[in-house]
This record gives sequence, structure tokens and C-alpha cells, in this order.
Amino acid sequence: MRKWMLAMLLAAATARADAQSSWLTVDAAAYRLLDPAVPSARLHAAPASGAAGPAALLVEVPSADVARVARLLHKRLGHCGGFMAHADQASAQRSLAQGAAAPMAGLARPDYLIANQAKVTPLLSGMSAKNIARTIAGLSAFPDRFYTSPHGARASEWLRKDWAAVGARHGGVLVETFAHAGFPQASVLATIAGTDLADQVVVIGAHLDSINANAMDEPGQAPGADDDASGVAGLTEVLRVISDARYRPRRTIKLIAYAAEEVGLRGSQDLARAFRQAGIQVVGVLQLDMINYKGADKDIYLLRDYSSADQNAFLRKLIAAYLPGITVGSDSCGYACSDHASWHAEGYPASMPFESSLAQANPHIHSKNDTLASSGGQAVHALKFARLAAAFAIELGSSTP
Repeated sequence: MRKWMLAMLLAAATARADAQSSWLTVDAAAYRLLDPAVPSARLHAAPASGAAGPAALLVEVPSADVARVARLLHKRLGHCGGFMAHADQASAQRSLAQGAAAPMAGLARPDYLIANQAKVTPLLSGMSAKNIARTIAGLSAFPDRFYTSPHGARASEWLRKDWAAVGARHGGVLVETFAHAGFPQASVLATIAGTDLADQVVVIGAHLDSINANAMDEPGQAPGADDDASGVAGLTEVLRVISDARYRPRRTIKLIAYAAEEVGLRGSQDLARAFRQAGIQVVGVLQLDMINYKGADKDIYLLRDYSSADQNAFLRKLIAAYLPGITVGSDSCGYACSDHASWHAEGYPASMPFESSLAQANPHIHSKNDTLASSGGQAVHALKFARLAAAFAIELGSSTP
């Protein structure tokens, strides 16, 4: 997708009806915290009497208070993302009413077969934890990668250059940025064009931004090594092995590092909405958000909510086929905890494998202590997820409709 096309999609996707208000959907726990901590927050969908409330609540806040809301939810609830920020009241109410859009008419359904072992196995064996750790170190060297920070904008450009250099070995990889309205951090996309099924797209994402919940409105260290330099580093290793092998998929593969995840999934919402409005057939979405801290007994936990049950079953098949000995659990966030929820809301099949159970997740995130050292100074755990992502990309990228 060329830059002029992205600009056209962005114009349609980021129109704001009222720049003074932001429309957020939050879970009941988040609303109980906001009321009365943020007096400016106005509830538009009240909890049912005598109940904890609906799965999601619609809240209007002044745009100037969104950072305060994000800081409060990250600090007090440990939420990653914590809420979804919508383009306007109408789209927020539509999301609240239907949860997820109806699948696009004529959306191709993958067969979810394991049929490309000869392509997948050599690529997985060539993947390296040291390479992943090197990228984590590079990204976490920025003082922060907050979406309004100059460091956050520079991190986008750093990654664009890195991906361009890696993709150049392929000869057919397009690396570009997607600018968002209202903040300087851009999302970064690497596209491996498909051959005979090029109009069908496989998306694998991670978020580029980081946050310090104790210092969002003032200088503060936010290295974000696990949350989520680890996911972006996993994408980088997928791009490296695909580029070195000069793999040409049947379907188009897009690797995306999203801006502004920590403040309402803004970057991924812009992109998912733009893809839907353009009628792009996204046949599968995988999110890598926090993949390098092994806090629980199992290796990979698949999130059940805001995800596709069929695609999650496919991930279990991929793990059994390509990652022998890796144990799998499941868990639920209970809220839109990362960028997969943006694609789910647009009706696309999405999944998120996570590094641990939610209760045993990395305690250092959203602070100055989220460093590579806090995950043992290596990326052995992250390598499991990068290999799963590569298998996902190649099996879906090579399979028949």
C-alpha cells in the first residue's frame, strides 16, 4: 500500500466530530475507579441496578484529561491500553451496541491447515534470541517512547530505518510509516506483497509506544523493554528470517508496530478502521504484546476475549506442530487490553498470545524498571512467540482460501 493511499485512508479514519471531547469505552472496574477520581468523566451508559455493569461502559471526558485517565488506569489497575478511544460519539455508541462489527461480506476464510512444513521449519530454526534481545535493547535505550514525546517520534523513525535495512535483503519488502492525527508518533508498517492472493492480508502487530504510569505528564523513564519492545523485536526477527529467505507469500503479510496503544489503542484503531473502510480483506490478525517475561507455569497463554475462537484453535495447532514441548494455557483480560481488540471491533479474526497468566504478568511494566535486565537480560521466552508468529505468517500466507 503506497503512502498516498495511506494518507487517503487516514483522512477517512481519523476525522473527529468534537475535538474538545474524547469518547472512551471502559470496563466496570475502570469506571468505578474513574468515579469520582476524574470528576470530568461523564457516563453515557449506566451500569444496571444491582449489577457490576455491562461488559463495556461509554464515558465522555475532555480531551485534555485523557492522559490523566490513562495514568490512573495503568497505575491503579495495571491495565495495558486500559480503554478504547473512539473517533466520535457515534462510533463509540456503535462499538458499545455491537461489540464487534459483522464480518466483511465475502471475507475469505482460511482453511487453518498445517501444510507448509517445508517452508516453516527451516525459518524457525534460523531465528535467534540474541537478535531479539538486540532489538529490545535498541528500543529500550530511548528515554521513553510515549506517543506525544519527541523520543516516541524518534523511535518510529529508528524502527523504520531498521526495518528498511532488514527488508532490503528481500528485495520485495515495502517499509513505510502511517501518520496519525493529533500526535507525532507514527505507526511503522512492513509489507511483503502476496502473489495470486495479494488482496488478502495477514496482519501481525505489536505496539511501539511505552508509558511510565508515575510520570506521564512530566519527565520520566519508560524503557518499555517487555511492554512492548519485546513484541516489536519479535516482529523484527520475523521480518529478518522472511527477508533472508526471500519468502514470497500467496497472501500479503503486513507487520505493524502501532503508535499510541497505551492511551486507548489509538494507532491500531486508526489502521483497523481504515482497512475496514477500504474493504481490505484481513484474514487473520496476531498481536504480540509482552512476550519476554515468563511469570507463570505455562509458556504461552491465549486470551479468550476480544479474539477469534477458531483462530485460537489454529494457534494451538501451530504450537503443537512447530513448538514441541511448549505448554499452552488460556486467560481473559476482561477489557480491551491490546491492539488485537481494535481489529476484533472491526470484525476481523484476531488473537493475542501472552507471556504469562494475567495475574502473574510482569510487575515492572509501566515503570522505569521495565528493562531487559528485569526479564533476565535475554530473550529466550520471546523467541517462542516470534517462532509462533513466523509460523502463523507463513501458514496463513501460503494456504489456500
